[in-house]
Amino acid sequence: MLKKVLLAIGLLVMLLFAYEAYRLVVAERKSAGLMQEYGEDRLAIKSASLPKARLDALLKIEDPSFYDHNGVDFSTPGQGLTTITQGLVKYMYFDRFTPGLAKIEQSLIARFVVNRHFSKRHQLDIMLNHAYLGSFDGKEVRGFGEAAQTYFSKSFEALNDREFIGLVGMMIAPNNLDPVRNRENHERRVARIESYLAGKCKPTGLRDVTYEACDQSE
Repeated sequence: MLKKVLLAIGLLVMLLFAYEAYRLVVAERKSAGLMQEYGEDRLAIKSASLPKARLDALLKIEDPSFYDHNGVDFSTPGQGLTTITQGLVKYMYFDRFTPGLAKIEQSLIARFVVNRHFSKRHQLDIMLNHAYLGSFDGKEVRGFGEAAQTYFSKSFEALNDREFIGLVGMMIAPNNLDPVRNRENHERRVARIESYLAGKCKPTGLRDVTYEACDQSE
């Protein structure tokens, strides 16, 4: 009986490996078209144009070890379970993403496909132009430019530092943290981030993306 169970488990593992290998091949083939669709000449906002303080803040909040990891990071406090690279995979390579095995596939594509074809700077540019930042009036808000107009009625370039931080902070839960319909939540989130960026508090672990301990630092 035990032999049969072990054999079944082994077979399942082999099938999983085969399936994920196939999905990597599919993702690899898809990358050529995505590199054109998300070509740098099609991206209005460039990470290189951000003031250093804003770029540093974005990375510290969204992906602290972005320049050091290979697409995945399951160890840095405050990182959460999704890096910037994995977030791009979810948006660019999946028609529909459901938790579970898709997380394994997302991580593999981030590690072995996206990181090979898209430079770190290009990844940041895609995120700035296409990140999901909530739904408003029945339409998805995509990218920081559209979010600046939607939530602050101004261009991305005209945002002040606090408004910029507010948009970055929204990314963990856009519809619950937008400054129009959920202003109290938004302001609390921004205040926590400001304390974190000022070094008054720090994440307590990998999954601590809300910085609740920062409430006590004021």
